Amino acid sequence: MELLENEVELVREVCKRIKLEEQLKPKTGLKILDMGCGTGKFAIYLREETGCEVIGIDPVREKIEKARRRSSSVTFEVQSAEELLFPNHTFDIVVSLKVLHEIPDYMKALKESNRVLKGGGKIFIIDWVAGAARTGNHAHALRYFSPERLQEALSEAGFGAIRIVTNKAGELMLGEGMKLG
Repeated sequence: MELLENEVELVREVCKRIKLEEQLKPKTGLKILDMGCGTGKFAIYLREETGCEVIGIDPVREKIEKARRRSSSVTFEVQSAEELLFPNHTFDIVVSLKVLHEIPDYMKALKESNRVLKGGGKIFIIDWVAGAARTGNHAHALRYFSPERLQEALSEAGFGAIRIVTNKAGELMLGEGMKLG
């Protein structure tokens, strides 16, 4: 799968971190949830790069159908990030690529992500940086997070060991958190 130029740096960083996590659990393998997978590009890329089991969810049926046509190695399901149908402690990692700002109740989605993660599981959120020169004219610019606001949201959702880094261009950021307990 082809990445957009502005995604490459942080997506590769996520893959690197997932591979580090995988080294800690080599016998069981990791199970990843792609929250808001759209047509499946990121989920398929993660599957190809890490070899992990990946499940992508999106509330738009047409996007899921397109994702299913793109790959049979990833499971794609129509689901809302705010009301996940998975049991507690199902996933080792939750990821999201340029979607969190589009989720109507992002706090509920983050809390649901925490619920479905196993203890010590990680969340990796890549999204646009609010106020960055290159993002100011985007249609959703008012919904973008500042790094501080993303850190607060992850903390409020119950994540610890939170780190936020921006890409070199300063237009995208990667938020990482760990499920405590």
